[in-house]
Amino acid sequence: MILRTLVVASSVMVFASTAWSGFVTFESAGANPAAITPTRDAFRTAVGGGTVGGANGSFGGQRREINWDGVPNGQSDPNALAADFFNVTSPRGVVFSTPGSGFLVSANGGLGTPVLFGFSSDFQTFSAQRLFTAV
Repeated sequence: MILRTLVVASSVMVFASTAWSGFVTFESAGANPAAITPTRDAFRTAVGGGTVGGANGSFGGQRREINWDGVPNGQSDPNALAADFFNVTSPRGVVFSTPGSGFLVSANGGLGTPVLFGFSSDFQTFSAQRLFTAV
């Protein structure tokens, strides 16, 4: 009986010592995309997963990443982005909603500068030509 109690008590102590101590925060700021890349990559590594789903868009319980660069020009400004684009066309499990009229993703206008929806001093794209906004 004493051995059984000792085994149970030891098990409780082992499991208690492996409990999560709290939330992990990933936070970064910088003058350009390269400044936040290490933090972004640390987050990706911590949660696993990626941008390519398996059969039927399944990510097997892993994270799902939305990569705006994957939005084709036919779904980019001036065309609206379908609210379910990342749930049907390119399955990631997200459907957007807005009290407005829809969504836009900036398109490559043939220039080296992305369209910033009139907020050129407020936004900076992470990868040159794609920025997302509700309309």
